[in-house]
Amino acid sequence: MNVLRKVGVLDDERVAVDGLVNLLRKQLEGVEVRGFQYHQQFLAWVEEVHPELVFLDMEMPSTSGLHIAEQIKDKVGNIVFVTAHSEYSLQAFDTAVDYILKPVAPSRIEQCLGKLAKLQPLPVFDEVTVRIPIRGSFSNVRESEILMLRGQRNYTEVVLSNGESHLVARTLKNFSEGLSSRFLRVHKSVIVRSDAINEIHWSSKPEIELAGGLRVEASKTRLNELGLQA
Repeated sequence: MNVLRKVGVLDDERVAVDGLVNLLRKQLEGVEVRGFQYHQQFLAWVEEVHPELVFLDMEMPSTSGLHIAEQIKDKVGNIVFVTAHSEYSLQAFDTAVDYILKPVAPSRIEQCLGKLAKLQPLPVFDEVTVRIPIRGSFSNVRESEILMLRGQRNYTEVVLSNGESHLVARTLKNFSEGLSSRFLRVHKSVIVRSDAINEIHWSSKPEIELAGGLRVEASKTRLNELGLQA
């Protein structure tokens, strides 16, 4: 796992927050561990620092851990749910790498951290903006808002995570030179955001399924070159 720098805890109960923060600080020497009772403050902190690891309570008065996870999954390294309710476990593993039942024992935290250390880390990307023309004027669009780019001769179709699609008078090659390493060229005419990939459907003509269910064509040769093999 990447070296931990910042770890966050969100729980609506102050006793639970303080208890888990103290456990983590004892086992993660030199790591900044922050605790939050209110999800608005927690979301602002995640947006600012992009932590490598967060622990989320499942049930809170005005939101849920699953809802928070959906909002932050592109901005954090790994997510762990901590809850008193075991019935959420299957849903939890759609977005989290572990699921801890309360009351939390020090040995269970140690087990969780050991599991994370063996995982291939999820990258935490610095946020970068791309300048593109939208509705007659230039807008700075965050890379995390871009699902994919598809080249169409001298134009590029830019597909955003909100469902919008914009045809821009720039070649795909020109676009690719300004994108960060979080984007992968999976076909001669298609570039996708790596952390938006949900699944690769392998066949004679592979397809990549992106967040929201969008499917795009891919080249088997390019996927193999990227280390994405069936």
